[in-house]
Amino acid sequence: MSFLKGVAVLALLLAANSVSLHAAEAVIGRWAADPSGCSSFGSSPLIVTDSALRWHDDACRIARMYKTGDTVHIQALCWSFTGERSVPVSLRPHGGLLAVTWDRARRGDLKRCR
Repeated sequence: MSFLKGVAVLALLLAANSVSLHAAEAVIGRWAADPSGCSSFGSSPLIVTDSALRWHDDACRIARMYKTGDTVHIQALCWSFTGERSVPVSLRPHGGLLAVTWDRARRGDLKRCR
């Protein structure tokens, strides 16, 4: 591979990584169906970081992330009491809410915890 091709490939990889980081910015944080879910132990909030997700019994590492329109798509590798599995997750911020699709099922709209 020539030097210029190497530089071009490196630039492309860096650009793709910055898209993933930018895609996550709008959804990073703690989210719950109502404010009481933000602090109680009975109903766990959705916690999104730049490298992980946690919701209900699932603790997940983000394997892949990309954005189409306003929706952030995540391929998460999750562990729970039932074992390890790959979970597709879609997060779409809209009007102060976060629309969540977890494992191909629509889970509703969550509000950002304060």
